[in-house]
Amino acid sequence: MVNVWRLLITIRIITVGGVKSLPNKVSRTREALPRGIRSAVHEVWPEAMRKQVSAALVAIGAIFLLSVFVLGCPPVQDKADELVHQLRDLPTPLPGIAPGNGILPEIERRRREIYRQIRQLGTEALPALQRGLHHDDVRIRRNVALIFNALAGGWVEELRPKLNIVSSLPELVAALDDSDSNVRAWSAQAIGGMAPDSIAALPSLIRLINNPDEGSRNSACIALGAFGPAARDALPALRGALSDSSEQVRAFARRAIENIQSH
Repeated sequence: MVNVWRLLITIRIITVGGVKSLPNKVSRTREALPRGIRSAVHEVWPEAMRKQVSAALVAIGAIFLLSVFVLGCPPVQDKADELVHQLRDLPTPLPGIAPGNGILPEIERRRREIYRQIRQLGTEALPALQRGLHHDDVRIRRNVALIFNALAGGWVEELRPKLNIVSSLPELVAALDDSDSNVRAWSAQAIGGMAPDSIAALPSLIRLINNPDEGSRNSACIALGAFGPAARDALPALRGALSDSSEQVRAFARRAIENIQSH
């Protein structure tokens, strides 16, 4: 029974006080025990055994504290999901003109910080972003499509260098059928930013040329042009877009055709 009580008391010391102060606390606890129990401990446990048990308890305490530290730190995916959730409140699209006074609005400083943290996570942020493309809140889907576009293009300072997002291609292709025009457009441009590694998305981009939304058709042409000669199968659809009712679509279609045929 004395052995059990000694073990419990020592474990309590470790869990409350930590390993650093363990030797002193073990000593103080031993002195605090009634004299009869101390004598029994010394009689029952030889010196060598007491040293072995003390070493074992130190190891147990270290493992305990390490587990507390590890479990106390949020997993990477939890952090990534939280960052994706924070994207919801950011306005879209990105501002096109820098402020004349050189001072960014608070919301844009917040955007840059969120972008920086996402880029710092690297490819470990991709699963959370992929889930974001399926979110019920269209504001999250828009911002996730926008950041995918920026990640693939490398044109936002906080998201450089470019990140390999090819593993997100299935989600981006599915987003080409999103109910929101911005999600479709930015997802298409993100796919183009991955060219030629995203060649599997070519049929979906070709279909997007016939979308009723002008912005989607523009983005489809932009993305297809990024593939160069690899997008030769898109030439018939792009030539058809030369008679589109939108002047912008016609211009993007001409540029895409030139890029595909000029290599």
